[in-house]
Parts: sequence; structure tokens; C-alpha cells
Amino acid sequence: MNKKILTRRDFLKIAGTTAIIAVPALSGYELLHEVEGDTPPALSPYVEMESTGFSASQNETSASILLLVPDHSNNPFGIYLSEILRAEGLNQFQIASLPSTSLEGLGRYDIVLLAEGTLNTSQSEMLREYVARGGRLVAMRPDRLLADLFGVENVSGVLEEGYMQVESTHPLADGITTEAIQYHGSADLYRLAGGQAIAWLSADGQPGKAYPAVTIYHFGEGQAALWAFDLARSVATMRQGNPSLSNQEQDGFNGIRTVDLFVGWIDLDRIAIPQADEQQRLLANLLNELSQEKRPLPRLWYFPINAEGILIATGDSHMNPAPFIEELLTRFEKYSGHISIYYSPVLENDLGRAIRRVRFWITDHVPKVGELLGGMYGSPTPSIVSQWRARGHEFTLHPWVEEGLENGWNRYWKEFTGRGYGPVSTTVRTHRILWSGWVETARFQATRGIRMNCDYYHVGPSLQNKAGQWVYGHLNGSGRPMKFVDEQGQILNIYQQLTQLTDEHLIAMDVPGWGGWPDLSPVEAVEVSKLLLDRSVKHGDHTAITAQFHVDPFQVGGEAAQKASIFLEGTLSYAQELGIPIWSASEWLNFSDARHDTNLANLNWNAETKRLQFDLKGPTQSDQILTVMLPIRHNDRSLSTVDVDGSRSEYVERKLGATLYACVPVNAATHQFRAAYV
Repeated sequence: MNKKILTRRDFLKIAGTTAIIAVPALSGYELLHEVEGDTPPALSPYVEMESTGFSASQNETSASILLLVPDHSNNPFGIYLSEILRAEGLNQFQIASLPSTSLEGLGRYDIVLLAEGTLNTSQSEMLREYVARGGRLVAMRPDRLLADLFGVENVSGVLEEGYMQVESTHPLADGITTEAIQYHGSADLYRLAGGQAIAWLSADGQPGKAYPAVTIYHFGEGQAALWAFDLARSVATMRQGNPSLSNQEQDGFNGIRTVDLFVGWIDLDRIAIPQADEQQRLLANLLNELSQEKRPLPRLWYFPINAEGILIATGDSHMNPAPFIEELLTRFEKYSGHISIYYSPVLENDLGRAIRRVRFWITDHVPKVGELLGGMYGSPTPSIVSQWRARGHEFTLHPWVEEGLENGWNRYWKEFTGRGYGPVSTTVRTHRILWSGWVETARFQATRGIRMNCDYYHVGPSLQNKAGQWVYGHLNGSGRPMKFVDEQGQILNIYQQLTQLTDEHLIAMDVPGWGGWPDLSPVEAVEVSKLLLDRSVKHGDHTAITAQFHVDPFQVGGEAAQKASIFLEGTLSYAQELGIPIWSASEWLNFSDARHDTNLANLNWNAETKRLQFDLKGPTQSDQILTVMLPIRHNDRSLSTVDVDGSRSEYVERKLGATLYACVPVNAATHQFRAAYV
């Protein structure tokens, strides 16, 4: 019997009739209902903040730190200090508004962290009395009425948009870069009058010791520390860019992107330094010092278990056929890694999606015909996408928003889910990294349930310094995730995670829209990867490095695929050599959420027996591994033993900033810690 060969022409005839016959037949596939796609959710984008009230019956508090927010301030970013504390793993704080506090209430906390704002006479006297009685106060650009509390004298004037540089001989500057780093906002000018300078202000980044930036001073029985500028405002605007540049084209690279917010805002000669992270770590040094005669201050390490850093792997895919995506995933699995694929499907109408879904079904269930269909159309089927996810990879939406945020998101969401690719997962990168407002894109994404944004992206002609050198590093001054804050000071329920390594910026390839501004060879591009990974691990920057590995060059083939392959393999190989985990963005989000939402609660310190007890309360249903860090030295004692849930725990030592810690890994559940100092 002669076997008839099924040609493409024959198949198209069959497919045309099959689409008509099969659509109503595939009831299990729920095709008629699903091709229209899901409706994007409409969620509140904001984080609900809890304030702490005081009652006369309270005798003690389970938290070490009180974040105190004045009610009168031209600065809306005070509450953002809570995100700074969580970013540093100092998850044992409570929040209160200044009008709700009393001297008795303040006295229950070891340290008060005061946000910028105006104080009345009674409030300033209350803070003086709190410190005089033995309290510890850290104030962000405090009311000048309190100058003597910090051991400084007022000098008229302010220094706008300057630099700070640590006093390298001061113990609290240990572990902080000695280079001058930027701050954003206004710094008040002071002269020392008994206080110690931990850092100095500079107008141009050159060394100078005229005006202190950060000070510490003994006042009565307590201590008070001053920041001449507001750290919260500085970090928010350093990370999220210059608000006055919103919706403006700045770099000559067609399209308004996140990078446009940083033109003239980031000092390109300091972009290799995670400047915001360094300032936050200086605050952590200061808080640990102020806790020395109080309770030890435990915290959480930045990364899973005891990793020195992490590589977040992402790959934008523009309608690429499944085999090329599969090739990328297989390469990552060779290095025990996972990747997030941000996928842009071809937009169809409902009939087009229905026909495509039938073809998907045939591809999955009729092998002979499926092989032909797979070669003809290439798009991954829902079954293939499910298999990729089961292997640990993320496959989600890469929306185009040229027609506006809402229209773009709705159309691509409908196409993605209508093809059977849903659910849309909770991390994203926008096509062309187009951006609206200061944080309007992030706010909109949060209403769609997106929890991590990778749109802050190292790309374009503005990343060349005045000397003509192309620079690499941290566009937003940070290599770690933090939640966005909007213009009104409200925390958005979505993290910002910078993408530092981008193949389209580094390497010129035969791919439409590719820049390749430095025009590096792929080997030279790998050296950029090594530079940033080395700074994280060997230099002590401790950053999450997000990399972009497009799928497109692998489909283009030839030299483009060869270049992309060298860059990808070289980067992954070096990360593996350094022992750095290679995670998808969704895996990183899950870890970041668990770390952010874990509380160090019920801290109890027995000053006589030198025993510390506290609870770690992680989020429910989390399988993440966190590392709890305990100071090895507290006042004049040394850590002897650590018990977790009644059993002795081994620990490794790690120095972070100025403090040597004992590091104990645990799963993010509920645990009771007991530590003995001798």
C-alpha cells in the first residue's frame, strides 16, 4: 500500500476544515470561552502601612526600632525609611506618627529613627528628654532647633545635589566605600560642636571636611546621630530617577524610557558603585553601634542561604518559535539555572486565536500533523509552556505599550491568556522599556498584579562619560530590589529590580532595533559581566545582577547567534565559577517577598545573663531559605552559642559593613532563636 505524503498545501486544506469542525468539539479545551482571554485584574497598587499606637499599659516593646514620622513635612518620603530598613534586613521596627507619641512610649524603644519634618517646641523637648534619659536617636535632616542635641552648630545655607564621603578613620565607616558618592536633595550645613563626623559633605565630589554629612554625639545618658540630608528622599530619587525629567526624551534614543530619567542625574564616573546601597549600609552600621548598650540587633542576609550575590536571568522573546526558546532554556539548565522568558505574541483577533488554539491542540495530540504544524507556525503550545514552567523557568508577558499603558496591556494580556499561556506571572519587562511618568508605569503594573519590574535598564547613548568611556554598573545606584514609592510618598506593592547587563547595549548584532553602542566583541561583553559579578562577590558590593539574554539572535542565526552564545555561555560559566545562583526573576521575587515579609519579633534581652531571645516569623507557605545574622560582638561580650527551636545551630561568620555576624540559615517559617553572649 502506498503511503501518501502530507504536503503543506494538503495540510492547510485540512487545517481550514479542522478549525471549523474542531472548535466546538474541544469542550475539554474550553476553546470557545478561552480564546477571548482573561480580563486583567484591577487591584490597589498600594501597600497598607500599619502604625503603632501606644497605651499606658504597655511596659515593653518587642521591636528595637521605632520609625517616627512627623505630621508636618514638605517631604512625603519619610515612610520610605521602612523599606530601607527592610532592604537592610532590619525587620524589627514599628511605625508611629509623631503626634501619637509620648515620652513614655519612646522610652520603650532602643532606637528612634526620625523622618524629616518640622517639630513644635513640645515635640523637640520630648526628643531631647528621650535622649538625655538614655535613648538613641537617628534623625534625617532634623529641625534646626535640635542642633545642639547632635553636637553641631547651625550654619546658614544648604548644599543641593552634592556628595558625601565617609571619614575613613571612623570605625562606623568600616565596610563603606571611601569614594565620594552622590546624594539627591538638600543638605543643611553645620559645624561640629562636640559631635563626631562619620561622613562629610562635598559640592563636587572632591575631598573636603568643612561640613559634616553624618554625625554622632553623646547627649546626657544617650546618643544622637544626624543626617544632614534626608536619606529616604535621596534613595528614592536616586533609584527612581529625576522626577522633573518625567515623560521627557533626553538621550536621543527614540522613545521615552527609564534611562531618560537618569540623564545628568547619575554621575557616570561613579556608576560602578551601588551608591544608594552604600548609604543604606552606613545607616545599618550606625544603628548597630547605637544598639550596643541596648539589645543586640539581628538582621537578615541579602541573598539565599549564604550566597555572595545572585544572577537574575531574563530573556525577551519577540514572537520567537518554540525551538529557539527551548535552546535558551537548555543552555541555562546546563548551569543549573533558570530564566524568565518575557514573550510578545503576534496579536490576533478572536477567530485567529481560535484557529491557533486548534493548531496547538493538534500539535500536542496528533504527532505526525503536529510535527508539520510546529515547523510551520513555531509558536509554543500551552503544553510546551507548561513543561517549561515545570522545569523551573518563567514564561510570561512582554507587553507593547506604544498605544498607551492600558490599551497595550489589555491587548497583550488578552492575546497571551487567549492562547492558553496563562496565568500571567508577576514579573515583567516592557517592550522597548517604554516608561510613563515618574512611577506611573509601576503603579499601573501593580494594579495588574505585577510584583517585580525589570524596566530600569542599562541601554543607550547616554551611558558614555565625558572622557568618551562607556560605563557599566548601577544606573539607579542599587543592585537590590526595593518597592517603588510614588510622588505622594505611598509605597507601591511592586519591586524595582535594575537590569545591569543588556546584550543589545553591549554587542552590535544583525537584529532589528539593536544598538550595540559600545560595539564590544562578545568576549569583551563577557568581561563586563565578570566586572559586575566580581564587584558583587569579591569587592563586597553584594548585588543582584540582572542580565538580558534576548531569544531573537538565536533565531536570526549566523554571526548574531554566535555572538549571543558567547556572551551567554561566558556569563553563566563565570557565575557558576563564583558559586552565584542563577535564578529567574520569579524565583528572585519569591525570595525577596519572603525576606521582606519576615519579621524578627519579640526581642527579649536579659542584661544580667546576656541572653537574647527572639522569634523569626516568616510568611505562610514559603519554602525560601533565609539567613539570620547575629552580631558576634555586643558591647563587651562575644556570642557563645545559638539555639534554634531548642537545638544548637552551627554558624559561619560574615563581616557586613562594620559588623562581624554569625550567619544561621533557616527556612522562612516560624522559629525561636536563643543566643548566649559571654
